[in-house]
Amino acid sequence: MEARLQTLRPAPKARSSTTRLTRRGVRGAIAAALALSFGWALLLAPRLARAEGALYVASDPPTDRRVFPLTRTEVKTDIAGPMISTWVTQRFENPHKERIEAVYVFPLPNRAAVDDMEMHVGARVIRSEVKRRAEAQAAYDSAARSGRRAALVEQERPNVFTTSVANIEPGAAIEVKIHYFEVAKYDAGTYEMVFPMVVGPRYVPGTPLAGAQSGTGTKVDTDRVPDASRISPAYAPPGTRTGSTIGLSVHLSPGAVIETLDTPAHEVDVKRSSLDATISLKNKAEIPNRDFVLRWRLSAPEARPAVFAYKENAQSDGTVSLVLEPKHDVAAAEIVPRELFFLLDTSGSMHGPPLATVKAAIDYALDHLHPNDTFNLIDFADSASAFSPRPLTATAENVARAKGYLQNLRASGGTNQLAGIRAALSAPGDARRLRYVMFMTDGYIGNEQEVIGLTRRAIGKSRIFGFGVGSSVNRYLLDEVSLVGRGAAEFVRPHERPEELVDRFYKRIGKPYLTDVTVDWGGLDVEESYPRVLRDLSAFEPLVVTARYRRGGKATVTVRGNLAGRPYEQKLAVELPAAAPDNVAVDRVWAREKIADLSREPGAGARNEREITRVAIAHRLVSSYTSLVAIDDAPARGDGRFPMLVSQPSEAPENVDLGAAGGQYANPGPAHPPAPAPDSGSSRSVDMVLESRAAPGRSGGCGACATQSSSRASGGALAAIATAAAIALATLRRRRPR
Repeated sequence: MEARLQTLRPAPKARSSTTRLTRRGVRGAIAAALALSFGWALLLAPRLARAEGALYVASDPPTDRRVFPLTRTEVKTDIAGPMISTWVTQRFENPHKERIEAVYVFPLPNRAAVDDMEMHVGARVIRSEVKRRAEAQAAYDSAARSGRRAALVEQERPNVFTTSVANIEPGAAIEVKIHYFEVAKYDAGTYEMVFPMVVGPRYVPGTPLAGAQSGTGTKVDTDRVPDASRISPAYAPPGTRTGSTIGLSVHLSPGAVIETLDTPAHEVDVKRSSLDATISLKNKAEIPNRDFVLRWRLSAPEARPAVFAYKENAQSDGTVSLVLEPKHDVAAAEIVPRELFFLLDTSGSMHGPPLATVKAAIDYALDHLHPNDTFNLIDFADSASAFSPRPLTATAENVARAKGYLQNLRASGGTNQLAGIRAALSAPGDARRLRYVMFMTDGYIGNEQEVIGLTRRAIGKSRIFGFGVGSSVNRYLLDEVSLVGRGAAEFVRPHERPEELVDRFYKRIGKPYLTDVTVDWGGLDVEESYPRVLRDLSAFEPLVVTARYRRGGKATVTVRGNLAGRPYEQKLAVELPAAAPDNVAVDRVWAREKIADLSREPGAGARNEREITRVAIAHRLVSSYTSLVAIDDAPARGDGRFPMLVSQPSEAPENVDLGAAGGQYANPGPAHPPAPAPDSGSSRSVDMVLESRAAPGRSGGCGACATQSSSRASGGALAAIATAAAIALATLRRRRPR
C-alpha cells in the first residue's frame, strides 16, 4: 500500500491556515526530524524490551503522560428474525489538565442504517439531531469554540464513520451511543452478522491537493481520494496498545430452532435454549483489531418466505421487506463452457497470512477445475500481470505451471485494483464461454467508487465473485463489486481453510442462475421498490426486496424470471397490514436501501445529493450528506478557543503487516509539545509518545523471554525510526467543512 507519512500534530496556527516554509526552513525541519528520530530510537529500544507497552499522549508537565481518550467500546446487539438492532457505546475520558476534543475514525457494517446518537454526560442524556453535513459541522464547531460539550457522527464511507467529541473537561468522561439497524446476511442456509472493529490501511492514488487537509488522518487528500485524511487513522506501533478495549454481546432470537452457532474469530460465552441464545466475548477486555463474526443455522429445512412491515398508523405510508428463497436448486443438464480467472491482490497489505490463504484457495481451485474449463491467473499490485496471454485449457501440465507461477508471487507495492479489474474483464478469451472472476483481496483502498464504476462499465457478460481475505476486510468494496458484477461476496480469515469457500463457489457456478428477475405485487398498493434492478440469483441466496406502500391489503405476489432458458414463476400469499407501528427497523432499512441505490447510479454525486439528503433527513439517517449532532445546552465555560485536539489511533489490524501495507504508526513526539501560537482560533497540538509497562506475570523465570522480547523491541524501535525519520514537516490537520 502507498505510504505517505504525515505527523498527526496540527501546526499551531489558525484553523484555516496552511504552513509555509522556506527552503532553508524545510532543510532545517528535515534535519531536526532525523535527529529526533535517532534520539527517540535510543530511548525507545530499551523500553520496548520490557514487554507490551501502552501508547500515550504527551502533556504539560511531561511527566503527566496519560492514555488516549477512547477507553472502552461496548456493543449490544438484538437480533429478531433477520432484523439486527445494535447500540455502540464509545467512552471518552480526559486525563489531562485542559479540556480536549477527541476524534475517532471507526468502522460499522456497510449495510448499517445509522439512525440515532446520544451524548451522555454524567446522568444527563443529550439527544442528537440529523442535519445536512455542513450545517451539523458548523453547529458542532460553534459549540466547540464556545466551550459547550458536543458530539458529531459523520459518514466517510458506508462502512467508515467519524466520531468527534468536543470539550471533555479535565478528569471527566463523555459517552457517545450510536444506534443502527441492518438485515442479517443469508446465504447457503447460513445467517451471518458481522461487527467490524478496525479500519484497515487504505491505498490512496492521485495527486495531493493543496491547502488544509479535510481530516486528522495520516494520508494526504488527493484529486482521486479528496477525503483521504478522513479515512486513514494512525495505528499503535508494534509492542504498544492504544489503551482502548471492547466488549460485545448479542441476543439472538431467530424465530426458529437454532441448529448451530459459530464465531470463527473470537472466543465467546454462550447461554442458549432451542429458540434463543446470548453470545458475549469471553475476554472482557478484548483488543479491537479484527471483525467479530457470528453465524447461525436454523433447523428448518429451508428458509421460509417472510414479510416484515412497518406502518405507524392507518393514515401514514408504510414500508415492507420481502424475503423469499426461490426454489431453483436444480442441477444443470450440462455445465456451460466457462473461463475461470483467478484475480489476486499481491499488494503490500496482503503480505504474510492473507496472501498465504489466497494461494491455498487458488491451489485448491486449480485442482478442481472441470476438464472442459479454461483458466488464467492475474495478479496486481502497482500494476497487473498475467500468467498467460490467453486462458489455457485445464490440462495437468498447464495446472502445474500455474501452480509454480502462483507460489512464486510475493506481496509488495500499492493496490491498483483498477488495473486488476480492467485486466480480468478485458483479457482475450473465448466469446462462447462465460467468464467467472474470483476476485481475492482485503479491499484496502480509498478509491472504492472508481473500482465499482469500472466494474459496472466493463462487466459485459462476465461475473465477479468477491473473496475478502483478512481479519478486517473492506466488506463495502467486496459487496458492491460483487453486486454490480452479478456474483456474490464471501469472506475468509487468514489461517482458515478455504476449501469450503472454493467448493461453494464451484457449486454456485455449476447450477443455473435465475435471471431477468421481476416481482409482480399482484395489485398491492406498492411503490418505490429497491433495488430497482434485481440481479441474477444463484440457488444459494434469497431475493430481498424493500418497498413503500400506502394501504394494507392481501394479494398473491409473483416472482418471475428465466431458469436455464425456460420461464420460471413462484407465487407467495402476502398481507400488508393497515397499521404496524412496532417494526421501525423496516422503515430504516428501506431508506438505507434507497440511499444505497441512488448512490450506485453512474455519476450520482451532486445529481442525487438533494434526494439522498431529503430521504436521510426524513428517516433520520446518517449519509454522505447528513450527520448526527448533539449539543449540550448547559452554560458554556469556553474562552473562544478550540479545545486541545486528540486524534485517537487504532489498533493495528490482526495479521496485517502495516509496514508493507502503508499504514502509519502514531508518531512518537517530543516530551514537551510546542506551545500554541497566541491565536484565539488555534488548536492545541498533540504529540504521542511510547512508554512500556511490564505485562502482568511476564517477569523472571524464562531464559528465552528476554531474547524474544528484545527481538520484538528491535522491530518496534526500527518502525519508530522509519516513522520519525520520514516526518519532515508538521502539517496543519484540521477538518474543513465539506
